[in-house]
Amino acid sequence: MAAQALAAVLPELSSAIRTVRLRVPKNFEVQTGGEGRAFTYDRGRKGLPFVNCPYRETASDLLTVVHEFSHALQIVASGRSTMPPVARELCAFLGERLFLSWLRENQPSLLPLIESAWVSHNSNYFGNDLRSLVSAQECGSEVYDYGWNYPIARLLAQAILQEWTDKKIASLFKSGAKAPSLLADFLDRPSILPQRYVLPALDDTGGTVANLYRQIGGLVMLDLQDTVARVSDEAIGSRYDCLFECMRGRCVFLALDRHQTPLGYVLWQRGQEGEPVHFEHRVACIQRLPDLLTSFENHCPQVAADFRRAEPGRIAVEALP
Repeated sequence: MAAQALAAVLPELSSAIRTVRLRVPKNFEVQTGGEGRAFTYDRGRKGLPFVNCPYRETASDLLTVVHEFSHALQIVASGRSTMPPVARELCAFLGERLFLSWLRENQPSLLPLIESAWVSHNSNYFGNDLRSLVSAQECGSEVYDYGWNYPIARLLAQAILQEWTDKKIASLFKSGAKAPSLLADFLDRPSILPQRYVLPALDDTGGTVANLYRQIGGLVMLDLQDTVARVSDEAIGSRYDCLFECMRGRCVFLALDRHQTPLGYVLWQRGQEGEPVHFEHRVACIQRLPDLLTSFENHCPQVAADFRRAEPGRIAVEALP
């Protein structure tokens, strides 16, 4: 699946992907204990890399395979030219994100498990690894910690998926020691990712009517942030009335994150037989679309299935980042 997913998104690397799948030596020995770690060993120009992915019977095993597969792909695609650590991990994280996007369209039953593993990994990269990096920057360190590369590479992967074409991503995998020149644009930025506009949390005010109006207000504010749909060009009053009718007819789903902050919404009309038709959706920022879709599927599975059938291509493209 790793080979199939990456070949679908990065066809320029098809030959290298086939080499990794068929020729690169690998070990998937079953290990139920805590020993052993996943790694990809670069053997330089003497031979193909070696991949080790101990099996522990967890959902994250598959994500680990994709991560190491991407390491091996980078080594083979770059002609074994040594790539700096940050860029090396960047390629592996790009492989993970491209794989998640492929799963959404081709193996949706696996997506919740693999996404959960990806989020769990975030707690490590932006937990201990990030704290160690910040400490080294502020206080200095006599010992090099490879974990410092992870949070930077993780953020770079997110930014690149928003900005780069598939062809440019493929060129990064092939760049080897020249990778820093491709990433030079990020050096002068105050931050890797653009700042997101965060809506206020919809705290429970203790009254159903008050909550209803706050939710409608959240829907309107999501409209105002959407620069693509151009809904903000409509009169706010008429849009408010439309959203209010959808709320009354139970034809709108508003997704909140764990902090009760609106992620986005999906609304629809009903056909002559009561079936959902004419879908619309908004997100606070496009990177939150996968979270919106996951929440929608968890709470309204039948309507979500109709939604995917109605707009499969556009949803897949928008969900890619």
